Amino acid sequence: MRKNHMKRGLAVSLAALMAFGAVGCGSSASTETTGSTSAANQESGNAGTAEGTTAAGSENEMPYAGVKLKWATTDNAATGSEHQEMVAMIKEKTGIEIEFSITPTTKSGEMDKVLVSLMAGDDIDIISRTPLQLEEFNNAGVLASLDELAQNAGYDMEAMYGSNLTKFDGQTYGMPAYRDIWLTYYNKKIFDDAGVEYPSAEGWTWEKYVETAQKLTDASKNIYGSFIGDDPATMYVLASQSGVSAYKEDGTANFDDPIFRESMEWFGSLGNELKIQPSSLDQASGTHPYNEFLVNGNIAMWVQGGWVASTLADQEKYPRDWQAGILPMPYPEGQEPSSLSINSCYAIPSTSKNKEAAFEAIRVLCENQYLLGHGRVPSKNLTEDEAKSYVEEQLVPIFTHDGITAEDLMKGWFDADRNYVSEKIMGTADTVIGQIFTEEGTLYLQGQKSLDDTMASIQKRANEAIKEASEQ
Repeated sequence: MRKNHMKRGLAVSLAALMAFGAVGCGSSASTETTGSTSAANQESGNAGTAEGTTAAGSENEMPYAGVKLKWATTDNAATGSEHQEMVAMIKEKTGIEIEFSITPTTKSGEMDKVLVSLMAGDDIDIISRTPLQLEEFNNAGVLASLDELAQNAGYDMEAMYGSNLTKFDGQTYGMPAYRDIWLTYYNKKIFDDAGVEYPSAEGWTWEKYVETAQKLTDASKNIYGSFIGDDPATMYVLASQSGVSAYKEDGTANFDDPIFRESMEWFGSLGNELKIQPSSLDQASGTHPYNEFLVNGNIAMWVQGGWVASTLADQEKYPRDWQAGILPMPYPEGQEPSSLSINSCYAIPSTSKNKEAAFEAIRVLCENQYLLGHGRVPSKNLTEDEAKSYVEEQLVPIFTHDGITAEDLMKGWFDADRNYVSEKIMGTADTVIGQIFTEEGTLYLQGQKSLDDTMASIQKRANEAIKEASEQ
């Protein structure tokens, strides 16, 4: 594999998400936790505000008190404790009153229902989406740039969030609140029963992962050493972690690069040849649910987004008599350590009639949501001491049942020597390309198409999608 050219993040500026209620790649949402930190209290208020100015919402100034804003969300989220606490927090810090604009959950294959509303001109002030989802909104022309709003407020977004800001064509459209970073979750009981030593975070490569999974797999007991769900992100994971772009310099598709073929073949081999995890056909049949690690206890290791960590603490929903451990995501041998990640951002629709007030509200959310005690870890920049205090005081107590330590969490989410790369392809026709990978990759993984034909189809279809998008 080739040398990694990805830009390294600072120790704690690349903050992780232990997403209680956030959705990881191809997976379901989960619940939330408790906690507080005195050190984190110093993070709220004027952080990131230009010198000599006073942040709206401080004791001295509440210019938007009494303004009413509409926040588009689902009924399930709106009635949840975290959203209710966020509404109260915004009111306390700014005087702004939040009214939820309830929108039904968008089903697979449907256009985002909030996007449809905005395209129809509905008055909405706040939305929350991932960068890839926001790109679709931006392409439809329904997002307001945050740059002028930040300048008018004397707020330095770059200093606060750095590369975690969501930008299109040089303009900022999404302010990040928290981040989901993939981990390796493992069942300590399966390791103990097999007499296999728990893995170390140091040098935790895909090669070591596979080797470990082979030692733990026991077909006679229906125990699999590995579980990695079928998803475009896992089909091209080696390319992402090797710093290889999905696009050539001329903007055309780069899926004829050998690393994409290698990644697809490697991923398919885990279930089809090595049989260390349920095959794609097995997963599609429904006999192996996406959360089998939790519900059946027969999966030794599960590589998935940080949102899974929340479920470990939910003993009521997922009762178990065994302990779990966590490690960073494995990475390709010969490359720098890396993990897939994705931000959850707040944005302001162009239809908002109160953009300045909406900016103040999302500023409060992005700086302070993690302080509400729901296990979220911020996308904002923290010092190393602040990150350690937060991990020790709020996150470690969540995992007393499993004995997960502050060091484990720091290695997974706040590692200066680890690159955090987008789990999604971002660029021209990226949403369509993701669907192409799903369709073509599934045919290959289930034995209905050869690897060569699969990669050729992906390259051809991706170029067609790029051309079509470029001509619009």
